[in-house]
Amino acid sequence: MTPTLADHVAARGARLLFACRVGEAVDGTVAAPNAPAPAGVRFVYVRPADWYLTLAEGPDSLDGPDAETWGWDLRKGLRLLLRSNPMVWSWLASPDVIHDPEGLGEDLRRLAQEGYSRRALGHALWGEARKALTAFLDRGEAMTATKSLKAARALLALRWLEGRATLPPLALDALLDQDAMPADVRAEIDAIRAAPVARHPALYRWINDELDTAAARCAALPEGAPDPAAADALYRSRVIGNNAPDGFGAGPDRNPPQRHPASP
Repeated sequence: MTPTLADHVAARGARLLFACRVGEAVDGTVAAPNAPAPAGVRFVYVRPADWYLTLAEGPDSLDGPDAETWGWDLRKGLRLLLRSNPMVWSWLASPDVIHDPEGLGEDLRRLAQEGYSRRALGHALWGEARKALTAFLDRGEAMTATKSLKAARALLALRWLEGRATLPPLALDALLDQDAMPADVRAEIDAIRAAPVARHPALYRWINDELDTAAARCAALPEGAPDPAAADALYRSRVIGNNAPDGFGAGPDRNPPQRHPASP
């Protein structure tokens, strides 16, 4: 995947800096016997310096070689990181990094860990859990084990924010070993990921109890923002350091159509 993606990005006048896999296959929120959807790939790239030295900004995103792959320009990624964007953190927290030869991921993680607004990220996780829980009600569907796992993952990440100095990991497995997880709920999570289970009352009750208190708990989380001077320095170093002579900026038109979301 990585050589093909790097070549694909290079053919469009950019250089691949970071790529990771995301989705339920990575975060572990699929109940048995369902197979996870294919993982998506998200990436960050940089253009040559001349690309950024124009009055009119060019596109800040690129499609990948398939529908499940797309990425953002480093400048866009850093701008969103400065706003404590939850999608940016989900990329950085992915345990399945497939391309990071220059250590950009670690540099971005350090910026995020030092300054991300815990309150903004907490509200995003609360919204993710509510969406997983209530979407089926709006459509008149039955609550499924997979939807429960997605809600539980978000709520466990919220508990992580409350109890630890670090930002939460992405994978459900990494979030389970917390005091916030009662033994009977943990047992149901393990059971529904191992074999089909018709009901999971302890997990469903725990999700609702967590949601009942989530608003007040999110409001109590600290605000914050990553250091813009450090982000600027990182941006400049990557643009200058990845600026190559002839040919690096060659590629198609500066305004190609994009099929993926332009913003989170």
